[in-house]
Amino acid sequence: MKIVPQLKRNGFKGDFHGISPIRLFKSLLSDPRIETLMKSGEIEDMRYFISNPRNADELWTSYLIAKRHHYSINNLSMWCDYLRMLQTLGQDLRNPKNICPEDFIEAHDKANRKIEAKRERERAAERRRWEIENREREQQRLLQEKKNEEDFINLKSKFFGLIITDEEISVKVLESIDEYYNEGKVQNICVFGSGYYKKADTLILSARIGDEIIETVEVDLRTLKVVQCHGKHNQDTEYHDRIINLVNSNADKIRKRMTA
Repeated sequence: MKIVPQLKRNGFKGDFHGISPIRLFKSLLSDPRIETLMKSGEIEDMRYFISNPRNADELWTSYLIAKRHHYSINNLSMWCDYLRMLQTLGQDLRNPKNICPEDFIEAHDKANRKIEAKRERERAAERRRWEIENREREQQRLLQEKKNEEDFINLKSKFFGLIITDEEISVKVLESIDEYYNEGKVQNICVFGSGYYKKADTLILSARIGDEIIETVEVDLRTLKVVQCHGKHNQDTEYHDRIINLVNSNADKIRKRMTA
């Protein structure tokens, strides 16, 4: 096999050391660090850095410092992991005291424990932040609910207690936001979800026989006419026309509440 002079000059003597020829030649011709390792006989370290170029780029200076201090790196992969942990902990990777511990395994495990403790502190801080934010959101929600209730009372309290009946069917005004919620949930309609309790020109009533909701009624306060009247799942019941006629024929009762 004919070898180009540059490869010989950079330390190649015919052994690929288990590395693909193209990869080895490319590294030897372009990376002085790989040339240095080849010439010094640090073959395992060379193999590692060729396979882990990011560590070669970021930890090479620390590697040279360790070598200058005649520090024995028995497991380069584990040592680089150790340096990454030191980096996470904010340690100086140029300080031999940090990167060349006498008891490497103990130092490695100690750094790992510190990383885990740091992560637990971060998670605890995240939980505290989440709890604070959650409390603040809940407080804001309660304040908004209180404001909504106050606004609702200002808009609709004049109608509270109004009941229109034909002896069998009773049509009553919904008197709280909770009643809107319950009406919507029982009937599977959007009277709460769409915020009907916020609408100034709308009055919502519940048509019932006894305690059973039959249909939910929307009256336009500008015309005093029923604009919507539906039962569960927005379906009309057998009482539909009767309820509409009952409410429309008693529009004066609503008008009197508006002018009282």
